[in-house]
Amino acid sequence: NDYEMSLKYIVILICILAIEFFWIYLVKADKIHFTSIWKATVNIISEKFWEEMKRDDYWNVNVLLIWIGWEWHQWWYLSDTIIVASWNQDLWAVTMISVPRDLYVKATWYVWKINWLFARGYWYNKEKSITWWVESLWWKLEEMLWLDIPYYAVVDFQWFKEVVDTLWWVEIDVPYTIHDTTYPDEHLWYETFHISAWLQMLDGDTALKYARSRHTTSDFSRSQRQQQIIKAIMDKMLQKENLTNIDTLRELYDTYTRMVTTNISSKEMIWIIKYASPTPKIFSFGLNTYCTYSSYKLTDAWCFLYNWNRDAFNGLSVIIPNGGTPSNISYYDYIQNFAAFIAHNQWYLVENPRIIIKNAIDKSYASKNGKSPTWWAMKAAVKMKKYWFNIAGTENSSEPYEYTTAVVYGDDYQDTIRMLQKFFPITVVMTWQVLTPELTWENLELTEEEIQEQQDLWYEMELYIWNDFIDYVKENPFSYEK
Repeated sequence: NDYEMSLKYIVILICILAIEFFWIYLVKADKIHFTSIWKATVNIISEKFWEEMKRDDYWNVNVLLIWIGWEWHQWWYLSDTIIVASWNQDLWAVTMISVPRDLYVKATWYVWKINWLFARGYWYNKEKSITWWVESLWWKLEEMLWLDIPYYAVVDFQWFKEVVDTLWWVEIDVPYTIHDTTYPDEHLWYETFHISAWLQMLDGDTALKYARSRHTTSDFSRSQRQQQIIKAIMDKMLQKENLTNIDTLRELYDTYTRMVTTNISSKEMIWIIKYASPTPKIFSFGLNTYCTYSSYKLTDAWCFLYNWNRDAFNGLSVIIPNGGTPSNISYYDYIQNFAAFIAHNQWYLVENPRIIIKNAIDKSYASKNGKSPTWWAMKAAVKMKKYWFNIAGTENSSEPYEYTTAVVYGDDYQDTIRMLQKFFPITVVMTWQVLTPELTWENLELTEEEIQEQQDLWYEMELYIWNDFIDYVKENPFSYEK
């Protein structure tokens, strides 16, 4: 309501004015750091106004983000982007999971693509509130991801453009060239969008096109680009020159009020600001179909979907979950396990050690169980890569082991070990303190290519899998393909 909006604006302005005051008289005198000023000021202000947000059983805050094209777009009210963000306040880390638009779902009495759920809510119940329109999509994502999602934010496409223009530009490392001759323009027709692979500074119009282009790439790669833009915007917004610029803040606030509809209250937003700090850790995931189970090098992380034969869906291109069928498209067991794992165990994502899996399984024992030692090692690597462990490779062990063992170099990586133990019977952990590759090579006369080649071979953890791994899998079965 108007009171909440006014309250939010006043509180933010007070914070900014206070920060500017302290910045002038203290920071320039080298008496206090900017981040300390920001946090101290926000904490003082928020004591009077904040309200704690709802959290799940793991103490995370989960929010559904939906990008919508309103009346001006050629496909009215379709959910162009669907992201579930899970925030861990202690780590100041966010896990973002993108759900592809073409995923088929069952909602009450009909079956259709997930990006239609919001649109159907609008077209069949225009007199209802936006909360009512978003409910069917909201409930379906809670079922699919096994997460409690109490909040939503519906964002206009143009938010990308206006926010980036307010910030002047965002820096994006474009990973591949895009040449899209059928990008939808503002006149319900098409134009050509081209951007080359390179480190680029994008204005608002280019950022929007980069986030939305899809006809020469896939929905999966597009979802990653959208998350890339979100990260870049957050990094730019949290720079101190923007946090202390009242004109910038006023424009961002105006854009927010015009283009974002949410059930997060003003007081809850102030509570979020209490925990804000520059450069939050953001981990991007997007459910996709790019899977192969013969080699970890050929599979993508997060590949928990697949394309079903079009004949079963009247010739339409359909994506359904792994393990699902045309008669059971709501089989979400594997997606639920994955989403709950990465949302509630972000510590291992922060540590992110490079891991090499070494096969120490006895050949005769492996043969007795119907597979070669190499098969067990490769399938284990594929499984770990799908769960976003940083797998550097697989190879046979040159040393005998009597237990599945983790050998760690340079750090203890306790959280990563704890997460690996959900998949492997790790009973022995050995830690070695060693020089980092950078310190080892800094005085060597190597080219950049040679240094990169050496770094590609470096890893922080060796995971030796022994016969007990086979026994563990037999007693605690999990599918290497799912």
